[in-house]
Amino acid sequence: MSRAALRFAPLGAWLLLGCSGAPTSEPLGTAAEAVFGGTPAPDDTSVVAVVNFSGGQCSGSLIASNLVLTARHCVADTQEKDVKVVCGETPFKAPDSAGAIFVVPVPTITEDPDDYRAVAEIRMAADQDADLCGTDVALLRLKKPLTELTPLEPRVTKPVVADEPYSSVGYGVDESLTDMPSGERKRLDALNVTCGGSSCQAPDVRDNEWIGSGGPCPGDSGGPALDAKGRVIGVVSRGKAGCTEPVFSDVASRADWLQSEAILAARAVGQEPPAWACDATHSCAAPPDDEPKETCSFAPPSRGGVARHGWLAALLLLWRRGRGSSVRPKRSR
Repeated sequence: MSRAALRFAPLGAWLLLGCSGAPTSEPLGTAAEAVFGGTPAPDDTSVVAVVNFSGGQCSGSLIASNLVLTARHCVADTQEKDVKVVCGETPFKAPDSAGAIFVVPVPTITEDPDDYRAVAEIRMAADQDADLCGTDVALLRLKKPLTELTPLEPRVTKPVVADEPYSSVGYGVDESLTDMPSGERKRLDALNVTCGGSSCQAPDVRDNEWIGSGGPCPGDSGGPALDAKGRVIGVVSRGKAGCTEPVFSDVASRADWLQSEAILAARAVGQEPPAWACDATHSCAAPPDDEPKETCSFAPPSRGGVARHGWLAALLLLWRRGRGSSVRPKRSR
């Protein structure tokens, strides 16, 4: 039977899945890894960290000034988070509060509250299945646009093909180094798409997913696979033990949703939608009454006027203590 084993490690484990031939269950150890052997990537400024104070740390891609693409399991638990998960039988729970999730758009995760950008809403495609396989994608709409950064472009018009090169970028712990540093944006190039969808002949890979040759590990969940032109072609979902055969959520198969959401996000802050969102089906010149239909949105609860830096500083203090002892966030990614 094909199974995915879900465990949790400091600073962000991912979903563990057997992905080649007849997939098998494999245990994930207690140590987390990052883009294994990657190099610091200070210039990949639109690859951001996603810190969930209800759950742990992930990665993501800024695809519009106020919109971050990441993995669904970074913002929502599954029904049985501490046991093996069978694709098709283990659904996601409701998302965590958007008020607990922050985007950190700097090369290294810090404890400076000014580096943490608040999330206004978690956006998910309407009417999608709760099964973790094939649905492991979410969008974070920010409270304030990151106008100082140039967003990445999702490749919405061309699906990936076998042997296509890609690069992986993310923020996990790098076990290739003795001191296992964490929280730094790293990049690994010269990777290749192995297969996509049914061509993978793996029961736990859906038609809107693909397998890569390597790169991402825990803490890189939600981070991008970038094509030769720097466009986002995949979102890290899960993989096998040892950071091999990662499964990515495909971007091109979600083009309609991503384009509609980018247009909505731009109009929410009075900006022009990004060029990649506009085509014959998605008119960026449409009047407000003609806007695309809203998809599922999860807004944070009111915080009763508490100063942002005050409660965020308290959360950072608790997180720092947890990283330095056996006390950990409720869930890691």
